[in-house]
Amino acid sequence: MLAPRPVERKISLIVYDFDGTLVDTLFDIADAVNLSLKELGVRTLSRETICKYVGKGVERLMAQSIESTGYTDLNAAVEQFRKHYSENLMNHTQFYPSGREILDHFRDKKQAILSNKPEVFVRRILESLESLEPFDAILGGDSLKSKKPDPEGLLYLLDRFQCSPEQAVLVGDSPVDIETGKRAGVYTCVVSFGFGDPKEIADADPDCSVDHLSQLKDLFY
Repeated sequence: MLAPRPVERKISLIVYDFDGTLVDTLFDIADAVNLSLKELGVRTLSRETICKYVGKGVERLMAQSIESTGYTDLNAAVEQFRKHYSENLMNHTQFYPSGREILDHFRDKKQAILSNKPEVFVRRILESLESLEPFDAILGGDSLKSKKPDPEGLLYLLDRFQCSPEQAVLVGDSPVDIETGKRAGVYTCVVSFGFGDPKEIADADPDCSVDHLSQLKDLFY
């Protein structure tokens, strides 16, 4: 994994990805996928495999999960996932270490979520974690017309908060996040502990990386 580069940047807006960046949701997502696959009558998958499918939206998650099974009704698979995930949203999900601390640290900045997860799930998780209040905006994969890596959501946030790209940072865990930031001209910071593949992340060339959320305090002010 890339080491943090010795930079310190002044920002007014910090935009976080959600799954694999701020909140560890893998076990509950994987369980919901496998409950859905069982109900559809097809083989289940390992958490490691499902982890590779997370980050591009529910439709892509379930499309990859049913691939090569012979089951082809993607809409039904997505509906099954939404049902099971809604019922099992907070069995294991929690902030990554220093997640709450970092939100409090940057309370004088604008803070936003930009996720490909359906917005209702993002909001329900944050509500359960009693952490809706720090965010000035929450965008999910269904909040606008497009999902990451399309920069629409990030550009919307820049416009909403009248923030130049140079004064913002996008913190994520995947090449999708890095591409999104680059397409919007926004500085990108990747976390090493998330769901993204290390080689793919390195190839995507983020501006910096951190091994722990607390390190963000040393990079941005």
